[in-house]
Amino acid sequence: MDAAEPLQPSSAEAYARQVGELLDRRRSAQARNLLREALASFPDDADLLLQGARADALEDRNASAIETLQRVIARQPDHFGAQAFLLSLLTEEGELAEAERLALGLIGAHPQSPDLYAAYARVMLRALQFPKARALAQEALHLHPENDFALRVLALCDVIELPRGTDSTALRRLLAEHPEDQHLLSLVVTALLQNGDQRAALRGAREMLRQHPDSPHWLNLVQQLSVQNHWTMKPMWPLQRWGWTGSVVLWVGGVVGLRVLGQVSPALAGPASVLWLGYVVYSWVWPPLLRRWLLR
Repeated sequence: MDAAEPLQPSSAEAYARQVGELLDRRRSAQARNLLREALASFPDDADLLLQGARADALEDRNASAIETLQRVIARQPDHFGAQAFLLSLLTEEGELAEAERLALGLIGAHPQSPDLYAAYARVMLRALQFPKARALAQEALHLHPENDFALRVLALCDVIELPRGTDSTALRRLLAEHPEDQHLLSLVVTALLQNGDQRAALRGAREMLRQHPDSPHWLNLVQQLSVQNHWTMKPMWPLQRWGWTGSVVLWVGGVVGLRVLGQVSPALAGPASVLWLGYVVYSWVWPPLLRRWLLR
C-alpha cells in the first residue's frame, strides 16, 4: 500500500514537470488546466507557483507573474528559479534598480554562474550602460566561453556601439534566431531616443529595419534619425537634445545676451546679431529642406 501511494512532494514535482513541458510547447490552455488541478492539492508549492508565473508571462501578464514570484521568494528566499525568473521579468518591465539589486544578490550567492553575469549584463544594456554590459558579458564568457546568453548581449552591444559599415551578418542572424533580443533592442532604441543619443539610436533602428524591412515604424524612424544625424545638423544638437526647452533658452538667451553685449561692446553687437539671426533662420529653414532632399 505504501509503495502505491506516492508522497505529496513527489506528486507536486510531477505536476510541475508536466506543466513545464506544456508551457515549453506553448500549450498554455492545457497547462492552465493541469496547474489548476495541481494547486487545488498543493496550493503553496513553490515550483507549481513558479510554473503559474511562467504561464502568466507567456500571456503577457507580467505584473501577475512578478507578484507570484515575489510571494514565492517571500516564503523561500533562496529559491533560485523564482529569483532568476523575477530578474528577467524586472528587466523586461524596466524595473532596473530592483533588477540590479536582485542580480547582485544572486551573483553574491552564485559567483560562478555565467548566466547570472549575462543576465546582469542585460540589465545594464537596458540601462544604456554599454561598457558595463560588455564587461559583464565578457566575465560570463570567461566562466563559460560558449555561453549563448553572454554572446547575445555582446552582439547587442555591438549593434549600438560599432560604427556603420561594420560586418553585422552574425548580429542579423542572432536577432533572427532570438526574437526576444529584437524586443530588447527595440526597448534600448527607445531608451536611447529618450536619453538624446540619436546616433546610437540610429544604429539600433537600422538593425531593426533589417529584421523588419516592411515595418513603416522602423522605416520612418530610420529616415527621421538619418536626417537628425546628418553632419549639417550638428549645430542643431542643443535643440534636438532639449526640444522646446532648448528653443526657449535659445530665444531668451539670445535676446538677453545681445542686449548685454550691446551695452558692453556695441561694435560686437552687430556681428553677433547677424550670427544669431542666421542661426535662427538656419534652425527653421534647413531641417525641412534637408529632410526633403534626403527622403525624396
